[in-house]
Amino acid sequence: MIRILSLLAFAGLVAALFLLPVPGEGRLAALGVGELLDASVVRPEASSGAERTLIEALLASSATTRNPDGATVVRLGDVRVTSATEPAGDPVLASMARDSIRRKLRATAAGAGDDMGELVIEGTRSPVANGADFTVTLGPGTLRLAVAPPGEAPVHAEVDWTAPTRASLFPPIVAILLAVLFRRPVLALFAGVLAGAILAQYATGAGALGSVTAGLPSVFTTYLWGEFGDSERTFIILFVIFMLAMVGVLTRSGGIRGLMDLISRAATSVRHTQIATYLMGLAVFFDDYANTILVGSTMRPLTDKFRISREKLAYIVDSTAAPVAGLSIFSTWIAFEVSTFSAQLPDVGLAASDGYAIFIETLPYRFYCIFTLVFVGLIVFTGRDFGSMLTAERRARKGGLLREGATPMVGTAATALEPAAGVEPRAWRALWPLAAFIGVTLLEIARVGGAFSGAIDLLSLPGLAQVLYDGSGSKPLMIGAASGLGLAAVIAFAAGLRRDILTSAWVTLRSMGIAIVILYLAWMIGGVCRTLGTASYLSVLLGDAVPYALLPGILFVLSGVVAFSTGSSWSTMSILLPLVVGLSFNLGEPTALGGHTLMILSIGAVLEGAIFGDHCSPISDTTVMSSISSASDHIDHVRTQAPYALMTCLVALFAGYLPCTYLGLSPYAGLALGIGTIVVIIFVFGRRSEPAPEEEAVPAAQP
Repeated sequence: MIRILSLLAFAGLVAALFLLPVPGEGRLAALGVGELLDASVVRPEASSGAERTLIEALLASSATTRNPDGATVVRLGDVRVTSATEPAGDPVLASMARDSIRRKLRATAAGAGDDMGELVIEGTRSPVANGADFTVTLGPGTLRLAVAPPGEAPVHAEVDWTAPTRASLFPPIVAILLAVLFRRPVLALFAGVLAGAILAQYATGAGALGSVTAGLPSVFTTYLWGEFGDSERTFIILFVIFMLAMVGVLTRSGGIRGLMDLISRAATSVRHTQIATYLMGLAVFFDDYANTILVGSTMRPLTDKFRISREKLAYIVDSTAAPVAGLSIFSTWIAFEVSTFSAQLPDVGLAASDGYAIFIETLPYRFYCIFTLVFVGLIVFTGRDFGSMLTAERRARKGGLLREGATPMVGTAATALEPAAGVEPRAWRALWPLAAFIGVTLLEIARVGGAFSGAIDLLSLPGLAQVLYDGSGSKPLMIGAASGLGLAAVIAFAAGLRRDILTSAWVTLRSMGIAIVILYLAWMIGGVCRTLGTASYLSVLLGDAVPYALLPGILFVLSGVVAFSTGSSWSTMSILLPLVVGLSFNLGEPTALGGHTLMILSIGAVLEGAIFGDHCSPISDTTVMSSISSASDHIDHVRTQAPYALMTCLVALFAGYLPCTYLGLSPYAGLALGIGTIVVIIFVFGRRSEPAPEEEAVPAAQP
C-alpha cells in the first residue's frame, strides 16, 4: 500500500509538471545570460593581444568608472533580447536579462574582494546615460551576448547553447520511479544516468541511434570519469572509508563495546537509546557529513542491541544532520548559505557585509529545520511512530532489524564484528580516536581557513564564519578520519591486536562496495541534470506558473522540487537564492508586509525547501551516507523517512510560511502553531511499538 501511494503521489507530481505551460526559450536564455560575461570575447581574425572575458572588457570600458572612495561604478544602458520564438523587444525578457547581468556582476565583485572595492551598479531597473548597451541574441544552437559601451566598438561572446526542455526532467524521474518500483537503487540510478546521457547526446543533434551509441560510453567517459577526477568527491570517499574502517578497528579492539557499556548506563531502554542518538546528532553541529557518519556508525551497535530498526536509526541520523548544521552559526554551512545571497543585497539598499545579519534574521523563519528537530525529538521521547516507520519498528522488536529481502548498504560481515577474544572492552579506546577525528578536523578547518594567520577577527561572526567557509570541504574531514583511524590502530596494537587490525578494517570496507557505487551514481545523475539544465528549467517552469502573492510558499515548494530532482541542497540554494533577493524585496515593498520582511521570509523558504527536498530524495548523497552509516537498505530508509519529512513540510508551509505571508503572523506565533500541530499529529496518529526485552541480545540482522 505504501509503495502504491508513493507511486501515485510521484505520478501526480510528474503529471503536474508536464501539464504546466512550457517556458519559452527566450526566458530560459535570459535567466542565465549573465554567465556569458565569463566567456571569452570573440576577436576579429586579424586582431592580436591577450584573450579577455566579456566582463573584463566591460570593467575596462567607458561604462565603468572608479570613484574617489575606491568604489567601482558600472552603468547599464539598454538591454534587448532577440529570438525567433519570442516577441521583439519583450520588456519581460529584457528585465530578466538585466537582472541576470546584475547578479553576475555582484557575484564577480564578491569574489574579487578588495580589488574592485564596493560595487555600485547604476541602471539596475532601467537604462541610464553613458551606460553599456547589451544585446542578447538567441540563434539556432547558440547564445550570444554583445556589449556596446558608449563611444566604443561593441564586443561580444558566443557559446553553443540549447534550451532545457521537458526532457531534462527524465533522468531524475526515471531514477526515482525505478527505485520506488523495484527497490534496486543501483539499477535505478544507472538507468537515470544512462537516460540523461542519451538525451544530452540527442540535444547536440545526434540522431536516435547515434544518441544511444554515443550516450552509453559517455556514462563512463564523461560522467563517471568526471566524478573520479573531482578531488572533493575523492576526499568524501576516503573520508567514508577511513571512518568506517576506524569503526571496524574500534569494534575489534573493544572500544565500541566499552562505549556501548558506558552509554548503556544512561540508555537502558529503547527510548533512552533513541534519545541518546538524537542528542548526539544535535551535539555534532559543525558539519552534516561528519554528523551522519559519526553518529550512525557509533550508535548502530547499541540500537541493534535494543532492537531499534535500521530505518529508524537512519531517520534520526539523517533528520538531525542537515537541519542542525543548516541552523548553526558555527558550522561549515553558514558562510556558504550567506554567500549565495549576500552579493545581491546592495540592490535593495543593504551592504553585502550585512549577509550574516540577514541570515540571523531568517532563523525564526527556518520552519522546516526547526519543526524537523522538534518532530524527531517528540518521536524519540514519546516512543510513538506511524505509517511505514511503525511497521519497521514493530518488526525490529521481534528481531528483524531489516526488512526480509532488504539489502543493507553495509554487509552483515561488518555489522556482526565483535571484540577480539581476550580483549577487555574499554570506552576510552573509542573515545580517544573519535575525539582525534573531531579535533583534527576542526584544527584543519581552522588552518586552511586562515584562523592562525592573524588577519581575521575570530571574535566576530563574519570572521569566524569565513574561517569555517574557507576551511570547509571534504579534505579536512578526510584528514581527521585518517587521524582517528591511525590512533585507533595504535591503541588496538597496544591492546595486543596484530592481524586483527587490518582484518577488521578490511571486513568493513569489503562490505560497503555497493554503497560507494550508489554514492558515485548519485553524483553522476547530478552531473547529468546540470548538463541538461534541469534546475533552470524547473525554476522558470514553476516560477512562471504561480502568483507572486504566494512567493515564500512557492519558493519553499520550488526549492524542494529542485533539490529532490537533483539530489543536492547546496546546488539548489546557489541556483535560486541569487534570484530571490531583488524579486522578493521589490514585490513586498508596496505591501503592508514590507520588502525586507518578504525578503527574509523568501530566503528562509529557499534554504528550508532545499533541505526538505534533499531529505526525500533517494539520489541525495547525504541520504545515501545516512543509509551507509546506519547499515540500512537505502530505499527502505527513503520510504520510511519521506512520510515524516512530508508531514513536517506541510506543517512548515501551512503553519509557517502561508500565515506569516498572508496574515502577517509573527514567526514565533508560527513556530508555536506548528509545534502544537506536530504534538497533535504524533499523539493522534502515533502508536507505541511493543517494547523489546531489554536484557536479551538481538539476533543477527538479515543480510
